[in-house]
Amino acid sequence: MNMALDHFEKHSYQKGKVDWNFNILFDDQPQIVQIAKEYAKLLTHPVLYPSIPTQWLHATVLLVGTTDEYSEAEMLQVAEKLTPELAKLSLHEFLLGPWWIWSGNPVLHITPEGPLVELFNLTLSTVKEVVGEKRTPKPSRFIPHITLAYSPTYDGEKEVHSQLSTKHIKPVKFRVSKLSLVKQRQASSYYDWKVIKELKTETTR
Repeated sequence: MNMALDHFEKHSYQKGKVDWNFNILFDDQPQIVQIAKEYAKLLTHPVLYPSIPTQWLHATVLLVGTTDEYSEAEMLQVAEKLTPELAKLSLHEFLLGPWWIWSGNPVLHITPEGPLVELFNLTLSTVKEVVGEKRTPKPSRFIPHITLAYSPTYDGEKEVHSQLSTKHIKPVKFRVSKLSLVKQRQASSYYDWKVIKELKTETTR
């Protein structure tokens, strides 16, 4: 008997459904790709979907809702209001790693959490300003991380943990150079997206 639902069932994702997300993308940082490739060697296991292709690695800041619930005009207004506020944040150098198993999924923790929690709070409050309190998403919590692979079950957590424990992979440094507004959808065993707007942060000044 499975101890938990498939990740995509748990979060009510359906093929063909498109969401508005604010994500941190890493297409300009090869060290993120490299560390993900190192972990992928340890993540071949029947209780996991295949490792997420490196071009789709991301850190979700906020899942707003579907394109049926929120218009592109509203999301672009959120992005416009967010842009000047991003420069006021202290978004500095971060560390990616170590790993842990979160709800069956192997993920990498981001340190320090504080600046990204501040980014999350700013993004959520800006969405609220544009769409109103009743339509504002209500995420349960925010923990900065990157998911390496999704799981259809919790049944193999101990086995996955054992595999990951066989090799120490040193955390890598990275920067947050932009926040991306994307249209995101489930694509088989991971998510892909179309970037609608990129919001530069203070690290690019």
